[in-house]
Amino acid sequence: MNEIRYETPCEDIDFGAATIFLAGPTVRGNQPHLTSWRNEAIKLFRESGFGSYFVGNLIIPEFTDSRASDQLRYDLPLWEFHGLKNCHVILFWVPRTKELIGLTTNHEHGYWMARDRDKMVYGHPKDAYRMSYLDIMWIETYKESFGDNAGDPIYTSLEKAVKASLDKLIPRYQIPMEAEMRRQLSCRYNKNESSSSTSTESASSED
Repeated sequence: MNEIRYETPCEDIDFGAATIFLAGPTVRGNQPHLTSWRNEAIKLFRESGFGSYFVGNLIIPEFTDSRASDQLRYDLPLWEFHGLKNCHVILFWVPRTKELIGLTTNHEHGYWMARDRDKMVYGHPKDAYRMSYLDIMWIETYKESFGDNAGDPIYTSLEKAVKASLDKLIPRYQIPMEAEMRRQLSCRYNKNESSSSTSTESASSED
């Protein structure tokens, strides 16, 4: 599994590989008391076997040294747009708090929901701060197209959101993949999920 951060130039990212973008609020260098949610997401993808049976990219819009994020960089929005446009799946995980507010995330979520909703997976913790607007738009835009929201949940567990990203990736990844590789990837993740003590949360549409 390739972990791709801001230090990697756009032209060096191989989008021929299965690629998932981790979108959501980012911890800044002036917030050393906060921990990036992406650390747990990376761990979950690695444990799932992502990239074990085929080349897999995880785009992580962060610097290796978080202090670099406090410097004004006009190239970063273009870097992120390039990744969001060319990836196969965007995982939007929004653990919003009063400190980790995610203003850029709001814009990205709305933009990609309008442009290419099918490549998105969306979720947030149940206690995330002020998420009702994004939730309502997610549900209503789906209902407008399909009549209900039964097929497009809002995940309240990062583990379930990661699994949904992998489920969405396989049909969107447009190169041949051996059936046995698909079976092994699915079985490996399901085994990890069933043994996890944190898998009791369900998607909000199932609540």
